[in-house]
Amino acid sequence: MATSNGHTREIKVGDRVSFAFGVKKDKSFYSFDQQAGRPAVVMIVNTLPLSCVKPTLSAFEQRTEDFKFSSADVLVIINAAGPYVLDYESAPDSPLEFIYCFPRIFEEWGWAGNEPQIVVMDRNARVIAPIRGGDPEQLARSALDCLAAPNGASEEYQQPAPILLIPNVFSAAFCGELISHFESNSHVKGGIASMDATGAAYNKIDSAKKKREDFILQPGDQLFPPVVEALSRVCLPEIQRAFQFNASYMDRILLARYDADGGCFLRHRDNAAPAVAYRQFAVSINLNMEEYEGGDLLFPEYNSCRYKAPTGSALIFSATLLHEATHVLKGSRYVLLTFFHNAEGEARRRAAEAPVTELRPVSATSSVRPRS
Repeated sequence: MATSNGHTREIKVGDRVSFAFGVKKDKSFYSFDQQAGRPAVVMIVNTLPLSCVKPTLSAFEQRTEDFKFSSADVLVIINAAGPYVLDYESAPDSPLEFIYCFPRIFEEWGWAGNEPQIVVMDRNARVIAPIRGGDPEQLARSALDCLAAPNGASEEYQQPAPILLIPNVFSAAFCGELISHFESNSHVKGGIASMDATGAAYNKIDSAKKKREDFILQPGDQLFPPVVEALSRVCLPEIQRAFQFNASYMDRILLARYDADGGCFLRHRDNAAPAVAYRQFAVSINLNMEEYEGGDLLFPEYNSCRYKAPTGSALIFSATLLHEATHVLKGSRYVLLTFFHNAEGEARRRAAEAPVTELRPVSATSSVRPRS
């Protein structure tokens, strides 16, 4: 880990492991977002020669089945710019996952020494235990002991996701109106907020990650005022009460449909791209929960639970949370989606010139109104 003045400090229990991304041995991309949902034993080797690391690799390879039983992966983190990369690449196939990362990662982790550094982390990339010293077999046993402890991989001690479920935001009849309105208007394929080589924001179509049909409810639409009124009247007081957050602005209002032919939006964060970094809280309202199968929401950093809000109910959560709308297996899932942000978020939006519906500030007692 690195401090603000650039000096390193040792990794401690409870720390969040610095975000890592790199390339796997098969040349595919890897990031800790992909790891969310499974604890891991991170073996940091940095620029150490393979000959120095082999005894530790062997000890962990021999316990592969034990790590699988603990639902944990063993990640070997190698400096992609190190002098021994070719040795690791030419090494025999291993049940452990070799990840080649940029040098900056090792600076943030404060790696030092002439032996691998072992860090056991939970499904949310937080440190369960750093393990230092000892012979390789003892290191492997210690890692397994950490995973077996209550704060490790045990399903009995799952951490609840910090989400808010608000029932009865819309009536069933109004949900039906919204669905009919969606079907009576033209809609487009949902895109993913991205950035091109020049830094310009654009919506990327990637049906393997996101397959959805979208319709933006414009301020001049007859259903826009009742939607905004209900969101302001019902959701804002609950958000303030649960999160002590005063929403001041609302993003575009989207009606969407996920179909059983692959409809999904796999792991993502709603404010990861620069153009949407102003988003602070996401709002997802199911419009027909009884009429489809699959299409659940997952928050893999916290637990393995599947969330499906009843018809007319809202799930509200921080836009920073990694989440996923799983594949719809039968029928079609209709949903209303939007985001809330405060004055600070609005300043970010204006700086990024994000193309969103601009709205007047809202409070817990007043409805959102379009700007004149």
